[in-house]
Amino acid sequence: MTEQGRYLSGVFCTLLYIFIASTQSVMLNIWLYGVNVFLVVGLSFVVVTIVFAIIGFLRQREAYVTLFSQWRLLVALNIVSMFNWLFYFLAIKYLEPSVAVTLTQGLGPVSMTVYLLSAGQAVSRVTRCCHLVIFMTAIAMCAYTVMFRNAYTLYSREAMIMGIIIAVLCSISITATVVISKRFAVSKIPASALLSLRFPMLIVVCLGILAFQNNVVVSSTIFYVILIIALVGVSASIYFLQKGIELTTPLAVSTVLALSPLAVFVIQLFNNHTPFSPILFVMIMTIVSVSIVSIIFDARQIGRKERIRENF
Repeated sequence: MTEQGRYLSGVFCTLLYIFIASTQSVMLNIWLYGVNVFLVVGLSFVVVTIVFAIIGFLRQREAYVTLFSQWRLLVALNIVSMFNWLFYFLAIKYLEPSVAVTLTQGLGPVSMTVYLLSAGQAVSRVTRCCHLVIFMTAIAMCAYTVMFRNAYTLYSREAMIMGIIIAVLCSISITATVVISKRFAVSKIPASALLSLRFPMLIVVCLGILAFQNNVVVSSTIFYVILIIALVGVSASIYFLQKGIELTTPLAVSTVLALSPLAVFVIQLFNNHTPFSPILFVMIMTIVSVSIVSIIFDARQIGRKERIRENF
């Protein structure tokens, strides 16, 4: 497969992740009201870890030697994964789904660009301009949401502001996760083997917090929904995301993830509790449009560099 082909395959895998995760975001916003987040996250990732551990043990045992030889990086991945999933579920709980996803996923390219520039790596002027537009639009969206969309949530403005802060922190932790995961991908670590060891810290923290909480409601229905979340919403989606990280560049993954808000917004239209907002739609389309421009530009740059190497 050519370098450009790998790039586009990675983009496609990331798009599959967006479709699954976007559907889950809308459903979770409805279902998580009154349900303990730590119970959902803890048990979901117990199932996820078991699924990928079985796959890894049966098919990729040799990969664990390489994984454990990079134990410091593995611990770092556990820490950032813990933060991004906890922050994601909390943001989805307190914010309108399209807003939560815009901030958690849409701001990823901005923080990735900041990271690359601070590390002394080159980022094209087109990409920097696109990500500046994303950043300014996200600020406007936060203000609009707090002032005009609070009537469509079950929470106070204070809770919404807290949700916005959590969502921004989530976007930063997602960027860190993409960067660290890419280092494992460069070492040829299979996605399923890595995913089997990515969440132990998240599980321990969630179940530890849960042990000190009272009046936690548990029923067969909750367990059934958690199983669906774990197998479809989490396992399938993060596998595609991990493959996307493996096949393409970190900046491409972060930029493609910025398309998530539009998918969530469209799915959200089927929810009668959150009516259509033209202003919100324009903001989301702005972020999506500049993300597409950035993706196309970067893909052409990679193709151009590949042709230059072939000519020499």
